[in-house]
Amino acid sequence: MSYILTANTPPPVIIHLDSRFATQQLETGLSTNYLYSMKEPLIIPDHMNLLLSLHTATIPYSFYNVRENINDTIRWKYNGGATNNLVLEAGNYSANKLASTMKTAFEDGTGLTAVVDYSRESLKFGFTITGGSQFSFDFTGGGLRNGEELIGFDDEVETTIPIGVRTLSTKAIDLNDSIHGLYIRQNIATKGTLDNESGIFTNILARLPITTNAGGIIFYTPSSNDHETMVSVPSVQTIGIRLTDDRNRSIDLNGLHWQMSLKIAYIHKEQLRPQPLRRPMWGGKEQKLTEKRKTKKK
Repeated sequence: MSYILTANTPPPVIIHLDSRFATQQLETGLSTNYLYSMKEPLIIPDHMNLLLSLHTATIPYSFYNVRENINDTIRWKYNGGATNNLVLEAGNYSANKLASTMKTAFEDGTGLTAVVDYSRESLKFGFTITGGSQFSFDFTGGGLRNGEELIGFDDEVETTIPIGVRTLSTKAIDLNDSIHGLYIRQNIATKGTLDNESGIFTNILARLPITTNAGGIIFYTPSSNDHETMVSVPSVQTIGIRLTDDRNRSIDLNGLHWQMSLKIAYIHKEQLRPQPLRRPMWGGKEQKLTEKRKTKKK
């Protein structure tokens, strides 16, 4: 949304933030959830509101597509036994690396022979299992650590892989798994945008598309139709910033820092205008009320 600014408003203020200079880190080991306290508070005149928007951002693509305690477990079982957990080490996995890791786990001490391949045409894994009587992926239970999206299966479903028959995963694999974009959240405006996952208005400042490969730098540059959130506060001094994935989980940049800047513009508060008097509608309720008032005066 764009607002029309009048000529007598103060010029916009740009606040540059670098996570390495945070006043307080709110999650141990993460540079993506912090508070910054300004030595000089920004005092807002009583007759004005703020327009808050993201001005720039520079974020290293140093986060992983497989994250510890988030999506690092592939659950499988064979020959009617208990469910096995293949726990992946945190890291950036390619489709081929995932395929070779699964093959090694499925064959280790099981008597199975596994062929796991990736089809670029279908964007799915192919599984050919021999040497056993039964094999399945079991993503029922397991909580949030399940990595079913990584290898192309549905959550809370057990999928049987017929022995000796090459079987594709049920859907395309998603190596990015919940990091299709980065969300910058802040504590100044609390209800500026709707979060589709929760269904309520939240403190999301902006969503940044990922336009580079792992190991690169994600740059955000403003466009002419940037979203601005109007805020009514007396002052700004402590700013809370959090960088998250699609499901509101803090991003781990693995020891690296990131930079962003806020743009704060001013806008005059609208004066409440008195409602114009309604003209009487002769022959209706307005006329009857008028006649009653005249009768009482007599």
